[in-house]
Amino acid sequence: MSKGQLIDSIRQYNVTAQPQFLAQFDEEALKQYLEHLEGARQKHLRSAGISAAKQPKFRMVS
Repeated sequence: MSKGQLIDSIRQYNVTAQPQFLAQFDEEALKQYLEHLEGARQKHLRSAGISAAKQPKFRMVS
């Protein structure tokens, strides 16, 4: 991935990250940050699925 592609990918996860700020870092640092964001996203999705599964299931009774 080019530096520009890395920055675009990072901004999909972190829309507040300014391209000018991210451009200060080398490709390896950007790649590591993108991997961190992707890992955090996966962890969030897994934990959201687990907590949703633990919700009580209500049924209508008449």
